[in-house]
Amino acid sequence: MTFHYTDPDDDHLRVEPLRTEDGPHIALRIPCDHNDIAAVRVPVDRVEELIAGLRDTARDAAKKRP
Repeated sequence: MTFHYTDPDDDHLRVEPLRTEDGPHIALRIPCDHNDIAAVRVPVDRVEELIAGLRDTARDAAKKRP
């Protein structure tokens, strides 16, 4: 299963399963200039850590600034 997200500026994020010699991962892929794709591989046993980090960052972004 592949997850797709498009933000209001029409930027895209694709999250897909990936199998490597190092084991199972998810790949976070973002299209860049000239048809390149930036990618980050996250081992499946660290996905919860990634999600926790995203939640912490979202909470920080939502805080009211003086």
